[in-house]
Amino acid sequence: MSLPLHSTEKEDFLEQYIQSLLRGNGEELSAYLTQVDTHQQVFETKAVTRCYMVSSDGQHLPRIDDLALRIAFFLLDYAVPRSEIDKAKLLDEQQNTTIHTVQLKRKAKKLFTELKKTGEGGELLLYLLIQSVLRLPQALSKMSLKTSGQLHYQGADAIHLGYDKPTQKLSLYWGEAKLYQSIDSAINECFKSLSPYLIGQNGINDARERDLQLLMTNIDLANPDLENAILNYLDPNHPSFNSLEYRGACLIGYNVDSYCSEPFAKEQSIVLNEITQSFTNWLSKLNTGIKKHNHLDKFSLDVFLVPFPSVQAFRDSFLEAIKDV
Repeated sequence: MSLPLHSTEKEDFLEQYIQSLLRGNGEELSAYLTQVDTHQQVFETKAVTRCYMVSSDGQHLPRIDDLALRIAFFLLDYAVPRSEIDKAKLLDEQQNTTIHTVQLKRKAKKLFTELKKTGEGGELLLYLLIQSVLRLPQALSKMSLKTSGQLHYQGADAIHLGYDKPTQKLSLYWGEAKLYQSIDSAINECFKSLSPYLIGQNGINDARERDLQLLMTNIDLANPDLENAILNYLDPNHPSFNSLEYRGACLIGYNVDSYCSEPFAKEQSIVLNEITQSFTNWLSKLNTGIKKHNHLDKFSLDVFLVPFPSVQAFRDSFLEAIKDV
């Protein structure tokens, strides 16, 4: 079906098409992350925070390994373009097999690095948070553009799409995931990386230029009509470009010592209460981090705060999980 000619109908269909790209039901992480606070606006900014802690198991221990394994199960959705997945599914259905999907899974696993300090676990977690919580589909499978599994992709950690019906604008979300031992380092590095994608000037020195070109060249939404419509918004020479709004989505992960370290030593409710008491201070730190960058406070930002018992333990668990899935 072609997109309707009338602009209002086109906008309605654009919203429906983008929503049709969503995967899952939004509950993908509900057993692994517990909500601490949500929809809190950072003072004097347009940033909205959502804070989650790692859920505890029946022994009151944080489910770090389980969380890492859970997100690793989504490596195919995250790393492989939609058309390749659809083609593999079709061939499997025609041939009554699963071999083509299994082959894609092997391909996806090879795209992930084995470097101990990898940030790819955080990037995959950010993808799932944007997808399941914000309900915004991925615009580009950046992992498929890597030339080596032992290298990291250069550019934004995530690119997602949304449609803002009140303003009738296409929203392009630039995502950054930063996991550090301290929240101060995570906040500083996150906004340092994100700000050029939001407040940069269009032109030859624009930090966004390379990723936008990659998106335009490699757009794969398994829907030609939607792809053509999105390409118009990304084209500076098309009138639709004037209705393209840049937004940010961040995952900021850091260590806290509130978690139970021995079986049955501390119930989750106590951990939750301790983390909740720190939340106001974290909001203040976010305000300071955002205000360091001129005009960043004017942009819509969705910030996920995830305090970990150990970000390095999460990285290590993720590297093992990728081998096992």
